[in-house]
Amino acid sequence: MKPRSHRMRLAGIAVLFAAGAWGIDYEIPPEEPAAASLSAELSVGTDFHVSEPVASDGLMHHYLIDSRFGFFAAYGREALKVRLLEMAALTQIAKTTDVDVVAKTVKGRVQSDVKTLSQVATHPVSTVVGIPKGVGHLFNGYKAQANDFLGEHQSHDGPVSGAHVAAAAKSDAAKYADRYLGVSAAERHYYRELGVDPYTNNEVLRKAIKHLAKVSAATNLGLHFAGVPGLPYLGDVRRAMDAIYNEDPAVLRARQRTTLAGYGLNSDEIKRFENTLLLSPTRQSLLEQEAKSLDGVAGRDELFRHAMSLTSEEEMQVFLQSTRMLTAVHARQPLARILPGLRLPAAQAHDGRILVMGAFDAVYWTEDVAADEAALHAALPAGSAPLELWSSGSLSPRAKSELQARGWTVHDHAAEALAPQH
Repeated sequence: MKPRSHRMRLAGIAVLFAAGAWGIDYEIPPEEPAAASLSAELSVGTDFHVSEPVASDGLMHHYLIDSRFGFFAAYGREALKVRLLEMAALTQIAKTTDVDVVAKTVKGRVQSDVKTLSQVATHPVSTVVGIPKGVGHLFNGYKAQANDFLGEHQSHDGPVSGAHVAAAAKSDAAKYADRYLGVSAAERHYYRELGVDPYTNNEVLRKAIKHLAKVSAATNLGLHFAGVPGLPYLGDVRRAMDAIYNEDPAVLRARQRTTLAGYGLNSDEIKRFENTLLLSPTRQSLLEQEAKSLDGVAGRDELFRHAMSLTSEEEMQVFLQSTRMLTAVHARQPLARILPGLRLPAAQAHDGRILVMGAFDAVYWTEDVAADEAALHAALPAGSAPLELWSSGSLSPRAKSELQARGWTVHDHAAEALAPQH
């Protein structure tokens, strides 16, 4: 059998020729009512509703929450659940202090998102300028080499000097400290009471809790809240969140350095990891817990390198959810090693099978998805090992048949199959 890289080149040439000569009939993800992908309690509730129609990019749904506190975009069902927990937290805060006034100060920042997403109702996703481009970058490989960091800090005239790289690293550290390390213990207390992430990127909630902490300190009131119901924190995630709520992030960072070094990351990689803006203290702790759950699996250091290579909130969100799927699979069928050079979490089983995890809502065979599959296939190790794709959500019949024709065994609705048994 020919090596996979050679077969993929031939397949790519064939696909390009067919597309140019006759065109390919790709799927167009349907625009749907919210009820098509969401339960009633996720579609509408106190102080919010999900705008319709709901668009898709072929992998994930693009939700827009219209709430009393402003508009909030959510990329996929899991992100929507997090945002709705934050809506519930804001509703509780509003019973104590005038959070609506605070919310108005940041509402304008999301108006452009609203305008962009509303265009989806009448224009294909690919033609709307500014629409989140999804997670296509996840399907490409990357070079986990020491010069990766140099590559990020190049001028238009070529590589910059070591001094400039050091200055850039210092700047990254300052940005990280300014964004995350200033959350006070008083603020973390209220985040814990409300059951939400202290390092959320929800600007309205962050400002509301900062305001709440100041009001409480100034008036000497001991404000208390009932926890937000339905909090999806269990097992290792619960332990990670307990540390986030209780410990200063600087203390967590110091302990984390020892853990990362134990996995095989060098000092430069550790500095880069702890100052990557997309990796909040919460995300770093969650990834550390997932790596710990993969006990006995070789190459766990690659998960941290994968995370550092991501370029957007959407990618990071899907990556972490996909990593959680990987640990769930490992609990049922022990894995041998994490594959290097990829961005999507992927591992090889002891019998040689290659398993790739994708926390996707609903997969359709769009032109972009076809290109993503080709990029992923080309990034995998050459050879004839059986390939498995585990998707947390559904696949259209067309997407499933196309993937199977390309050598994949597909496990759809994997989130349900891998859910803890009670």
